[in-house]
Formats: sequence, C-alpha cells, structure tokens
Amino acid sequence: MINCENNNIAIIMLAAGQSSRLGQMKQLITIKDKSLLEWQLEQALTVSNKVYCVLGFNAEEVKSRIDHLPIHTVINKAFSTGMASSIAAGVEALALDIKAVMIVLVDQWQLTSNDLIHHISCWKNSSHAIAIAVAQSKNLIGVDDREKIGPPVIFPQIYFKELTKLTGTQGAKPLLEKYQHNLLKVPLAQAFIDLDTPEQLSNMYKELGI
Repeated sequence: MINCENNNIAIIMLAAGQSSRLGQMKQLITIKDKSLLEWQLEQALTVSNKVYCVLGFNAEEVKSRIDHLPIHTVINKAFSTGMASSIAAGVEALALDIKAVMIVLVDQWQLTSNDLIHHISCWKNSSHAIAIAVAQSKNLIGVDDREKIGPPVIFPQIYFKELTKLTGTQGAKPLLEKYQHNLLKVPLAQAFIDLDTPEQLSNMYKELGI
C-alpha cells in the first residue's frame, strides 16, 4: 500500500450537489446498510488518513450520517454555483503541510481503494504532474479527441492557490486545459461510471447484487 501519510497526500470527496437528475440525494443512497457517501469515505480512509469531505445541499443531514468517521467536513454554502466552488472550499480547508490532493466524486461508486492506490502510484513516478483518469481507448498514445478525462485527479501543492480561485460550473476543467501539457493520464475506466439518473441507479444495484 502507498503510504499517503508520509507523503502528505490528502483526499477530497466532493458530495455537495443536489442530485436533481436522480430525484433523490445520491449521497444517502443505501449500499449494504451504509450510505453511498459513508461507503466512499471508508474506502478513502484506507488510502489516506487525511480525508476531507465537501458538503452543500442538506449539509447538516448528510453530516449527521458521517460524523462518526475520522474525516474533515467542509460546508460549501455556495454549492449551487457549481462544482468549482466545492473544489475551492475543499482545497482552502487543507492543512498547510499537505503536498498533494486527490479529488474524487461521491458517485464514482465503481472505484475501489486499490484503484485510488494505483492512481497515486502512477502519479508518484511523475509527482510534478497532474494525474487524471482517462477512459480506456484503443489509442492511449498521443492525442485522441474521443478520450474522456476526469476525476480522480491529483494536484500537487503548486496548483493549490489556483484551485482555491476556481468558479463556475466546469469544476477544474479550465485549470486542466491551462496545464494540459503537464497531465499524466492514468487509464481508469471505472471512474467514468456515473450515478446521475434512475436508470444508472438501477444498473448500480444490479452490479452490486442489491
């Protein structure tokens, strides 16, 4: 296992959204007697003991479900302005000694702790880079316009100041475009299984045998 503690790598779990397309709060969907958020945070805690969770919509209700976990909870009152505000709030809350941060979305339910560890392992070989997940494709060498990139993404400390200034609905996309020359693409197909619609929720239950 990667020793994130010695390398001061934190994990930020983004869980502030309203889940309007799903019709219910995805953070509180039950998976084997636990909420999805609780499930995801427990996996993150097996990778790092520096886990931050950004809440927004119905924050107090959600927080009551995860108060027993040894995490840092951040309340983003501006969550309705878009994901960028949650990223900024999470990075702003990081301890000063944190050297890098991995950003993960609460609904990336197919990601395992081993996936997160693998992502960190790849990044450690190029720790100056921004490590981002990329969907599996036939052409992983060179530029492929059909590639999907997204979280989990690891930002070294040098980018923290810019992350805290993010605004809008595009999350960290503007920053990724600005520094596209410094992206380390890590193949991770599991990162692109969404949980935004009732159909996707049904598929998740089928996959998990629930």
